[in-house]
Amino acid sequence: MVLEQKKKHFEKLLKRNISHILYRKTKDPRIGFVTVTRIALSNDLHNAKIYISILGSKEEQEKCLKGLHSATNFIRSELSQELKGYRFTPSISFHFDKELEKIHQLMLKVGNLEREGKDREI
Repeated sequence: MVLEQKKKHFEKLLKRNISHILYRKTKDPRIGFVTVTRIALSNDLHNAKIYISILGSKEEQEKCLKGLHSATNFIRSELSQELKGYRFTPSISFHFDKELEKIHQLMLKVGNLEREGKDREI
């Protein structure tokens, strides 16, 4: 129970700090409008999967993800400066948040069903 609370707290801390680093400190022009949607930490807190959403076309998203991969070491070093009070800085990796895409597809289907229902009533 305590470990789970510690893990959740650390995930929130990482999310806030990584978002700040992405918005304020990265200079790579490939990195556009990126939103950190969630973070999944391993149980030992040493590995973090950063789930992101990127605004733009598929090409822009791929380019941005490549920029994030190349900036990973910089982001991790900046993160270590932010987490001075902690013994370690977790390894990080960036991933598209496919959950948001699934939710978007589901919302489109619901919208289509609603339109079909209205068309049948007329």
